[in-house]
Amino acid sequence: MAEATYKVAELAAKARQMFGTTPEVVTAALKIADKESATVEDAQKIIQEFLNREVK
Repeated sequence: MAEATYKVAELAAKARQMFGTTPEVVTAALKIADKESATVEDAQKIIQEFLNREVK
């Protein structure tokens, strides 16, 4: 069975509970990854990669 996907706004609304970060971080990370929706697992990976990116 396929894992449920959620829109960026839905994931951002639960950012603190699900990902321990702010809604702005969730929105930015998924926007940069060109995602309009994602599973919780995929969103977590994208957000972690975004937070661990080297600042240039």
